[in-house]
Amino acid sequence: MADDIEEFWANLTQARDCVTEIPADRWDHTRWYDPDPAAPGRAHTRWGGFLRDVDRFDPLFFGISPRQAELMDPQERLFLQNAWHVMEDAGYRRADLAGRPVGVYVGVMYGEYQFHGALDALRGGRPLTGSSFATIANRVSHALNLSGPSMALDTMCSSSLTAIHLACESLRRGESELALAGGVNVSVHPYKYAFLSQGRFLSSDGRCRAFGAGGDGYVPGEGVGAVLLKPYRRALADGDRVHGLILGSAVNHGARTNGYTVPSPRAQQHAVTEAMARAGVTPDGIGYVEAHGTGTALGDPIELTGLGQAYRTAEAGPGTWPIGSVKSNVGHLESAAGMAGLTKALLQFTHRTLVPSLHAEELNPNIDFDRSPFRVQRELADWPAGDTPRRAGLSSFGAGGSNAHLVLEESPHPEPAADVPAARQHTGEPVAFVLSARDGERLRAHAERAARFLENERVPLADLCFTSQTGREAMDARFAVVATDGAAVAAALRRCAAGQPQPRSPTTARSVS
Repeated sequence: MADDIEEFWANLTQARDCVTEIPADRWDHTRWYDPDPAAPGRAHTRWGGFLRDVDRFDPLFFGISPRQAELMDPQERLFLQNAWHVMEDAGYRRADLAGRPVGVYVGVMYGEYQFHGALDALRGGRPLTGSSFATIANRVSHALNLSGPSMALDTMCSSSLTAIHLACESLRRGESELALAGGVNVSVHPYKYAFLSQGRFLSSDGRCRAFGAGGDGYVPGEGVGAVLLKPYRRALADGDRVHGLILGSAVNHGARTNGYTVPSPRAQQHAVTEAMARAGVTPDGIGYVEAHGTGTALGDPIELTGLGQAYRTAEAGPGTWPIGSVKSNVGHLESAAGMAGLTKALLQFTHRTLVPSLHAEELNPNIDFDRSPFRVQRELADWPAGDTPRRAGLSSFGAGGSNAHLVLEESPHPEPAADVPAARQHTGEPVAFVLSARDGERLRAHAERAARFLENERVPLADLCFTSQTGREAMDARFAVVATDGAAVAAALRRCAAGQPQPRSPTTARSVS
């Protein structure tokens, strides 16, 4: 239920439960649903968190033939699109990075698209779909002309945080000068639901009750996300926009436990303490914990036990640290779960706000919150500044025992904020805002989004115009406006979006397609 970061943040602040029934354009869930978890080959849940338009893709934009694109796993297409948006957000053009040692690391754990190909093979005479994990990363490196390490990895539900950890290590070794890292997860076939129901992993009522009572499983969710990573000193020297810092990261495995899917609180504790040690931060320096929080009766108490041990050196009473899980909003994104938690944490830094964790009105009775140093963040609240920068711990644990933890810090040099949105600002000298797209239709769509951005975001107008000129790829359909105030720029963009003619004075605007 979020096509972009702004919509995602709005869903979080509004405490929106984004879990729905399985959309009809995926598969007919009525043919697979059976509330009896013991029913063989059936799914005892019919809910999930879903992306929109996972079947939509513009192959020609990336120089891919439509026929080839139809055979590509939607996860490959989505991560390629997302990688492009990440580079745009960072203000890098493809030509800026061509041939440079930029690494690509992506977490992924399900390849369901090939199941459709298996059916087509039985029918005969049809091209077969594929689901290669390696291709998800390699496609990005090829399309953006990047020469650094390029790899996909599967550590189950800790995949995307592990990908980020490996990317950070590559940067520390000097193997990569930048790294694009994240995860992707899409459900395009009923097999996964039936398989997870067989193992009794799924929630029976479509609610992810992280740290709440009644949790009997998780809700699958979809998502795609990535971040561009760079050593902090170099980012400062290059004038990059910094969303936040990764102070330390750690990964490990739970070794042998009472069962393959039974977590080890000791191993989780070690991952947390090791990440804090590498970050040079004590528990007292952490202000919030974004937990793994799947909402299971067994997993949540074990996670709180491990966290409690990791934080036991701090002189703190019950309820000192707020804790939450984005899974309660969007479901468990599996291989992209850590990326969803990272995005939430970075947005909380930016907005200096803690958002509520859902479905925990009644807390899990197996967790003694009266004695725990953690409290579930159940309401929207300011995140006030303290003696130290805002910091967060972020956990992601795989069902097979692979654990990952990050220690995050807000940007020491956040973007210069303006007093009013860009559309209400004035500049002493004329500034030029430029926009381009592959064709006129996409140009109008971009103009609509750009106008909305100017009208809502408190960013310096001059900086915004500079980025539009230097940090965006120049394409065939183009628009330019020269003005001294943001209102004129926004109005010109609105006219462009509506396909209306532009006045020539006092604002000069021109659209070419």
